[in-house]
Amino acid sequence: MPVAFFGMRKKGRKLSEFVVSSSRTRVWRRPEYHPLLRQTDTAHPAFQSKLTERFPPSIAEGLPKVLSENSEDARTWHYFSPLLNDEPQRTRVLTQLIRQSFFGAVPPQVFKDIAAASLRFWPKLAAPPNRPQAEGDFEPDLLITLGKSAVVFVEARCQSGVSEFTNYDRKRDQIIRLIDVGSWYARQQGYQCSCFLVLQYGDAQINAEKIVNRYAGHPESIQKALPYRDDLTEDDFKILSGALAFVRWPDPLF
Repeated sequence: MPVAFFGMRKKGRKLSEFVVSSSRTRVWRRPEYHPLLRQTDTAHPAFQSKLTERFPPSIAEGLPKVLSENSEDARTWHYFSPLLNDEPQRTRVLTQLIRQSFFGAVPPQVFKDIAAASLRFWPKLAAPPNRPQAEGDFEPDLLITLGKSAVVFVEARCQSGVSEFTNYDRKRDQIIRLIDVGSWYARQQGYQCSCFLVLQYGDAQINAEKIVNRYAGHPESIQKALPYRDDLTEDDFKILSGALAFVRWPDPLF
């Protein structure tokens, strides 16, 4: 059914299934009304936790942000949560994704470990303790672990661009924060390598690919942005710059 029909009185549907925000964005009242979520496991603890993140009461009646038609979290859950309990599909999707994004940047063992891959949605990860500026936890959209051979951090985007600064540092964009926090986590957890994927859903003209290209293949830019990472060698920075990729997938809603 075309998206334009949602909310119309068709097949018993009611206008009250969603509200329209001041920015003319639809926000569904319940997960089972959302076209991307209704066939997924919305009782999963990770999704239930995401429901606690709400708009202010003055916006969309304070409904959960993940229920918005612009939610990148809804798209991530739509695409990836079915892989939690479907090993054959998980193996197919992740093999294709890793080959497309990181072929040559990961050890061969990675592809052997894909069948037993583990997916964690919206984990909270701490910044390296020697970072000069205090910083809260970082929450990538998805963390994919492949045995001990690799860990993949996924940052998803749809309609909104990558932030050029954080609440704690006006010079720290979201991609370098992903690399910094992710590489520290991987090292502390003993993974052989760490990979960083910025995944955009749809064709919106945003800055995600541009900022990825700021660091992909440019180890000197990563090193300049992370001067306090004295645990990383020049070879480490080269490896990190080769393990960063941008991928575009179709927007499943539009």
